[in-house]
Amino acid sequence: MNNIKLLVGRKRTFKDCTALVQKASVTGRRGDAPRTFTATLSDSEGHARLAANCAEGQTVIFYYDSEEEFRGLLMTDGRSNKKVLTLKAYDNCIYLCNNKRSFSYKKKTATYIFKDCLKKLGLKLGSAVDTKHKIGELVKKNTTYWDVIQDALSQTYKTTGIRYYVYSYKGKIYLKKRVVQSTMPILELDSNIQTYDMTRSIYNTRTRLVLKTSKGKKKGSTTIKDLEKKIGRFQEVESVDEDITSTEIKQRIKAFKLETGIVSKELKITAIGNMKCKSGKCIYVRMPEIDTKRIMFIEEDTHTFENGYHSMDLKLTYEKASGGTSSKSSKKSNTKNSKYTVTAKSGLQLRSEPNGKILATMSYGMTVTSDNKKKGNWIHVKYKGSWGYAHKSWLKG
Repeated sequence: MNNIKLLVGRKRTFKDCTALVQKASVTGRRGDAPRTFTATLSDSEGHARLAANCAEGQTVIFYYDSEEEFRGLLMTDGRSNKKVLTLKAYDNCIYLCNNKRSFSYKKKTATYIFKDCLKKLGLKLGSAVDTKHKIGELVKKNTTYWDVIQDALSQTYKTTGIRYYVYSYKGKIYLKKRVVQSTMPILELDSNIQTYDMTRSIYNTRTRLVLKTSKGKKKGSTTIKDLEKKIGRFQEVESVDEDITSTEIKQRIKAFKLETGIVSKELKITAIGNMKCKSGKCIYVRMPEIDTKRIMFIEEDTHTFENGYHSMDLKLTYEKASGGTSSKSSKKSNTKNSKYTVTAKSGLQLRSEPNGKILATMSYGMTVTSDNKKKGNWIHVKYKGSWGYAHKSWLKG
């Protein structure tokens, strides 16, 4: 099969079984671990049969265009009278998922917790970005290492508004900050998209949030009134520490509005394969047929290699928009530029789109320029040479 290479073995002894491959797939999902590899191989007397055995602790390495795209532990192998051999492997994050214990951390960052989990399991660390925020207390009983890491990252996001993700590459595990790449693939219906399916849902939408301590003391709340008038009342209650600060409360509320107080939209597409399109990464989608021309993050990806052809199935998330705001830009209210001052003491986030991905954080008291473009309650502003959107509630003009 063109452009691929498959090795199976252990330690320093590997067998090249590329010639046996009938079909191969690599799959990942953001927030889930690990990435998986599946393959169907010829298994007849007419070929040099592969001695695959997951009980031997074998490693699977898969290359595409000479680049390593997967390395992991063979966990399932099977043979049938159809004269085929099936393989399924998981990358090293499987050790985080398939090991349990109890955890207790106080005043530790998600970075510390991530490194500590890897150390306890004897896993190789690639690199880990400093998440900085110290979590008051994180206690988990009889849970997986993966769950405690994800809990720490979730609490960090709710307080800071910054997302991080964990991934495995060449046998090492990394903790990275989720950012919008400076360059990214472009997907278009007339170019590389073959099929698509867009859906909208309010099943997981909540219109109210109440923050309470373990003793039942209310620390904060918010209601998305416009959305509640349309769909009715749906309330979420979150537990917070007794010593939570006002800044942290504001960030919790902001995160709620971005993640839960919205009408969710997702787009599924099948397209010509591009290995730059992986879960956690972003792409630019240009599809006027469904009013979409924007940056989108990849939630799930499956890359399939068969008969010399590479295709991919992607599940994409729209930039969050409360009440289903259109992606079209509103018209200029004035051709003259305006000046605004940032009034958020904790800083104001500049985003790619309204409720979109964070591009930068503008400091309190900073003066920014606007071209007077607006999208609902969001104002188009320029900060350090980059244009984006900021909420008008924290801008004084």
